[in-house]
Amino acid sequence: MSRACPERSRKVTNIAIAGVGGQGIVLASDVVAEAALCAGHQVKKNEVHGMAQRGGSVVSEIRFGDRIYSPLIPDGDVDVLVGLELLEALRHAHRLRPDGLIIADELRLQPAVRPPGAPEYPPDIVDRLRASAERVVIVPAAELAAEAGNARAANTVLIGVLSQHLDLPREAWHTALRSCLRPSLVEVNLKAFELGQRHV
Repeated sequence: MSRACPERSRKVTNIAIAGVGGQGIVLASDVVAEAALCAGHQVKKNEVHGMAQRGGSVVSEIRFGDRIYSPLIPDGDVDVLVGLELLEALRHAHRLRPDGLIIADELRLQPAVRPPGAPEYPPDIVDRLRASAERVVIVPAAELAAEAGNARAANTVLIGVLSQHLDLPREAWHTALRSCLRPSLVEVNLKAFELGQRHV
């Protein structure tokens, strides 16, 4: 996905969104990409689905700026990592820039398949996440989404939090949400987005 854009700063912004299949990672990345496009940036994105249909790991990457040549973010260049699940956020934390930000749902999902002898889900997962980056924001996304009217809109809550850390106009986010969602889901997701913004 790309579009020519007007002259802007030369900075490229790299966003990675990680979670498990069924959490709406691809939709969330579509919204971020569309918001960046609406703001006049060139955008590229990609997804790695893995065993998404079985609840396996999914990661989507969005890059936007003046000139984007590849949709792939090199390790160590992620500006913001959005984790829809704590362990998935920790799994990708090594990809952050030294001054990068992690935004993570407080959700803990046990792996769908756990081979004999595999380690238990870390009880200190939040502490590990905080030790992996200087800036970590933990969000009760499902709770805020339920307050908005649909607990499945947790991904949109996290996008609302993300929007407070990106230099994209409010109108671009609203346009993106309306463009990427079915009409029947727009209003509840706009509420979820606003709750995410206010949580910051």
